[in-house]
Amino acid sequence: MVHKITLMEAYLMEAIKNAGISKEELMTKVQYRSLDDYNEVLHKSFDFTQLYALADQDVNVLVDILENGYEVKFLTFPGLKRLLEIKLNKRENKDYEVDEFVILKLQLNEEEARIVNTFLSNNWVLEYREDGYIVRPNN
Repeated sequence: MVHKITLMEAYLMEAIKNAGISKEELMTKVQYRSLDDYNEVLHKSFDFTQLYALADQDVNVLVDILENGYEVKFLTFPGLKRLLEIKLNKRENKDYEVDEFVILKLQLNEEEARIVNTFLSNNWVLEYREDGYIVRPNN
């Protein structure tokens, strides 16, 4: 089962992953309610204590999200572009083109396409084309 999280929670999870923080360390910080330590170290504008709500649902949710990914409940176009950048290092005008609210010619390997499919919310569709993937609004 893929967990649905908010876009902000996705940003927080990606910041933790990109910082190389282990799931064991994360779980210890959650247990001792000391995620605010990350606010100063990782990104001053993020409030990592928001992750307590995920842990309060079920302590294993955070571990499952770190290991198996997540789906964003509602993904905005800027959020989509930002997740492509922070999760897969894909950048506009380098790895894809943008036309209005459509991403064109997105260069993904099979594993990257699986990851994108995992985090896309229901308002987006990923399709393969000869010149790369396209991500478009789900009409």
